[in-house]
Amino acid sequence: LVGGDRPSAPALVGVLAALPAIVLVARESGSHGRAAPRTVLISVAAGFGFGLFFIGMGQASRQAGMWPLVGARVASIGLVGAACLVTRRPFRLASGTRRTVAVAGVLDLTANALYLLAATRGLLSIVSVLGSLYPASTVILAVLVLKERLSTAQLAGVALAGTAVVLIAVGS
Repeated sequence: LVGGDRPSAPALVGVLAALPAIVLVARESGSHGRAAPRTVLISVAAGFGFGLFFIGMGQASRQAGMWPLVGARVASIGLVGAACLVTRRPFRLASGTRRTVAVAGVLDLTANALYLLAATRGLLSIVSVLGSLYPASTVILAVLVLKERLSTAQLAGVALAGTAVVLIAVGS
């Protein structure tokens, strides 16, 4: 919004609904009361990192193609390598996880490519909020695949996320 995006009123209401939805959906099942300070710090740092990534990808031009993702991958590999050096831990995959890691990597790259396409063609204020709703899909997959049960707060978050998506779609 600071950069000049002017979404419609329904889309803006959807964005405002999505913000608490993200918090509610991402809550750990059965969590009550206050989170530990370390948990809050890690959560805020992760959110800040995702926000920087979303904004950075949103600054790319259409003509850049997928090159911004190459830069992001080089940077992330560099950070992991630096972390391994600093902690003096070798980077090794656990036995039998290579296929799972490869599939996760392909899916992650696909998601990032789709986000980049959306961010270079739509309003960043809308695309970034929709991208931030990814915890809802993770929670829904946990229910479907792992048969996990959702807390009341998570159910409210999923409902609010769905409402937010509908409002954003109507307003776009």
